[in-house]
Amino acid sequence: MEADASVEMFSKVLESQLLQTTKLVEEHLDSEIQKLDQMDEDELERLKEKRLEALKKAQQQKQEWLSKGHGEYREIPSERDFFQEVKESKKVVCHFYRDSTFSGNLMDPPFQSQKKNFTKLEKKTIRGKKYDSDSDDD
Repeated sequence: MEADASVEMFSKVLESQLLQTTKLVEEHLDSEIQKLDQMDEDELERLKEKRLEALKKAQQQKQEWLSKGHGEYREIPSERDFFQEVKESKKVVCHFYRDSTFSGNLMDPPFQSQKKNFTKLEKKTIRGKKYDSDSDDD
């Protein structure tokens, strides 16, 4: 009995809160609709120009990314080219691989199907502590 009463009370509180939230959202939408209805031609034109400018900026960014090689999957021939590629972009996915291992070539098809800036670099190309060409460690 007591459990039913607490469930009923919880339901009523939840219903009340939901009703209040719905009323607030409705009031907000009504005020936005009223604001749009009261806009004159000049305000609508400014809104249209602002949106058009945002679309132009997005298109310009897309063209810039395409010019930097985004959307391509390609092999980078040298360490110098690798660092140049990485410096030019905020985000790069690089697939380090070895021709001597089967698993190194498994990632080619998934990367090729993506529209991001993916690069491929054979592990022996970069020399240093972590990517020593004499080491067989992965």
